[in-house]
Amino acid sequence: MFLPLVDILRCVRPHADTWLVASITRAEARDVIEGTLGCPVCMAEYPIRDGIVYFGESIERATASHPDEAEALRLAAALDLTDPRMVAVLHGEWGAQAQILRGLTPAQLLLVNPPTGVTSGDAVSIVVSESAPLAYGSVNAVAIGSDASDAMRRSLETSLRGDGRMFGRLDSLIPAGFNELARDDQAWVAERPRGEVGTPPIRLTRKSEGH
Repeated sequence: MFLPLVDILRCVRPHADTWLVASITRAEARDVIEGTLGCPVCMAEYPIRDGIVYFGESIERATASHPDEAEALRLAAALDLTDPRMVAVLHGEWGAQAQILRGLTPAQLLLVNPPTGVTSGDAVSIVVSESAPLAYGSVNAVAIGSDASDAMRRSLETSLRGDGRMFGRLDSLIPAGFNELARDDQAWVAERPRGEVGTPPIRLTRKSEGH
């Protein structure tokens, strides 16, 4: 896990939005290899093992698949990943293209539930979670996998900034309010309108005494 990306990760439990705190056991350069992310609100702890952050332990992932250069090229073009300050989220099967994509773009890649066998490092970070554990409006681009649950879909949508692009297969619906930019016989690409971000996370308020 690339250490600067920890700032956009969030606890997956429903409470006030806050940063997670990293406790690092082993790191290589700016990649955390072993450690823990802790939530200062609910005290939940999420282990980092072999560079992967686990927000859940029993989450199914697809078996390893071979990267496809044509798919990676199409993904890079659709998401317009031209700036090293950008963060692109690849969900599900799209994570298999991460290593090829790294040769095509300077952007940071965050993989959510990629196929088994995909490894982190060299600007590729991995989280395993039932929903995308991301701050709202925190990423520039998203490729949504065909097996995304409703919770995953909502969390990926809200993580996207205004002007951010989302890429998905034709069996996946374009989110309401997004503008379709293009499509072919396999996939579409859409954009969140400028100035819009996802819905802020649920925030809890303390009741006053006597209520």
